[in-house]
Amino acid sequence: MSSTKKPLREEGERGHWGSRVEFLLSCVGFSVGLGNVWRFPFLAYENGGGAFLIPYVILLVLVGKPMYFMEAALGQFGQVGPLQVWVEMLPCAVGVGVAMVIISLIVAIYYNVIMAYCLFYLFNSFRSVLPWTVCNPEWADERCFVRNQNSTMEEMEMRQTSEEQYWERKVLDITPTGLGEPGDLGEIKLDLAFFLLVSWLVVLLCLAKGVKSSGKVVYFSATFPYLVLLVLLVLGLTLPGAGDGLYYLFVPKWEKLASFTVWRRAAGQVFFSLGISWGGIIMFGSYNKFTARVHIDAHIVSLIDFLTSLLASIVIFSALGHSAHQLGVPVETVAKGGQGLAFVAYPEALSHLPAPHFWSVIFFLMLFLLGLDSEFALFETVMVAIFDTFPRLRGQKIGVTSAMCFMCFLLGLPCITQSGQYVLDLMDTYGASISVMVIAVAEMIAIMWGYGANNFCKDLQAMLGFYPGLYFKVCWVIISPLLLIIILVAALVDWTKPSYGPIPYPDWAHGVGMVLTIISVIQIPIWFIVTLIMRYTRLSSCNTCPLSCTQAWLDRREGDLSGMVTNISFLERKDNFHQCKSNSKVSILHSKYFDGSSDSMKKNMTSSTTTSSISSYMGTMQPEPGPERESNILI
Repeated sequence: MSSTKKPLREEGERGHWGSRVEFLLSCVGFSVGLGNVWRFPFLAYENGGGAFLIPYVILLVLVGKPMYFMEAALGQFGQVGPLQVWVEMLPCAVGVGVAMVIISLIVAIYYNVIMAYCLFYLFNSFRSVLPWTVCNPEWADERCFVRNQNSTMEEMEMRQTSEEQYWERKVLDITPTGLGEPGDLGEIKLDLAFFLLVSWLVVLLCLAKGVKSSGKVVYFSATFPYLVLLVLLVLGLTLPGAGDGLYYLFVPKWEKLASFTVWRRAAGQVFFSLGISWGGIIMFGSYNKFTARVHIDAHIVSLIDFLTSLLASIVIFSALGHSAHQLGVPVETVAKGGQGLAFVAYPEALSHLPAPHFWSVIFFLMLFLLGLDSEFALFETVMVAIFDTFPRLRGQKIGVTSAMCFMCFLLGLPCITQSGQYVLDLMDTYGASISVMVIAVAEMIAIMWGYGANNFCKDLQAMLGFYPGLYFKVCWVIISPLLLIIILVAALVDWTKPSYGPIPYPDWAHGVGMVLTIISVIQIPIWFIVTLIMRYTRLSSCNTCPLSCTQAWLDRREGDLSGMVTNISFLERKDNFHQCKSNSKVSILHSKYFDGSSDSMKKNMTSSTTTSSISSYMGTMQPEPGPERESNILI
């Protein structure tokens, strides 16, 4: 194939959203996940009830919304994924993109295991008797009992409910003594392995054609959970005892506001709920048209995420209040956090509703769909990084995606052994906690103080036609980085060795966990050093300074298409680079960005670097590529 047609194939195969609605629904599906259902309600309950909403809203405004807009706009301006965008904008910070891809892969592996749990409960909800409502001798022991109005407090303290034993002894078949020797994880649960395979097959079918197929799936997967939540809301609020549950959830405990722990947990929830610094937002933004009104969409998604958390909290605690009323026990005895809420407490609450089979089916279907949308974003982030790095693989998209799904399925098998729940907990605690905060701090510093806040604002002006106001600039440059650093330091100071409830982990397990943390964050300094060494020791044929953007990135801002090259691999060699600068490529990009645009927009994009000048922030005085500098890609 000639060099003049190669860019056309690569550009055409990357694709864009079919409509703005697809982008919005995909972002909502990514941000609104399982954490909104099982994490936010219990965090609010534990940390001041209604008072918890105050720090949550404050941090959402000062950190969540500005960072969400920043990442979505970054992806849209670059038109490439979270790895390649750093290669063009600030090559020395490409390690931030590598870290994002690695952490998305880690989470995608164990997140699908949780979705397999949802499928397990979903299919078992079709049995004539809900299996977790009885003590079946096949899996229950002498401590099992079915909680009812005649249950005494002593009985509830000394024994386990049928829902607890079903979760631990039937679903997980968990080793009660914890992790043993390295490699001794017990037998693989074949039933969970089947549901894990089904879950990965669903992901493969939905992502086989990339954004073109997933964009259509979200019309159902992102909207159906809201229909279920609204139905459960109406039902829950009409049940006896629902008010007791809502009282425990929303009654303000104002003294909690003086606790720094509450503020730290609120910040963590804002951060992890929106999906900031995972790479998914950048990836979704890259599929937008260059002039899409992404700033409006970012506001909508962050607002929907917050309202969904409130809606889910009301649904969950109204049902728990009814369950406590039926059993004649306090609400706190039936309330649990994390997976215990989804697979122990709420199934028990559903069993006390009229037509419990029906409500169980739609609840676990809702959980699966909530997880599916988030899994789309996590896994697609990895796939976009692969296809942006190796553009020739786009012609084999189905084969490459299938191979990656199968590899992730195999890597997820340790999580469905008899000790698999401990493995999953370690991956979640070490692989996707502190490391995400480190990536976020590095991301903000690299963009706002390395690339420069003024330069970033000029990019947005060229793309959106307006210069960001004082609110965004102050949050980006000062408030968000400062708050993130405070949260990170506080998390490190308060850090203690994690355990699975009362069961401690052995030292080798903590060692494996630390490897999961380090394997992502260490990419940031490694690639920073590598890019500098390769540039200044002439090991690379690249002429671009790693401390500044490429000429292609600058041309995109200025609207100068004469040397503009997008969407090429950061592994591309110099001798192949000149082939990408063909007239065909220029004409495609000219059509992509300017055809159909108004004359005022063209003029605005051409003159963006000379208008709306403001005082420079530290870090914006970087050397800019000269007019003769080639836009070669580093490494």
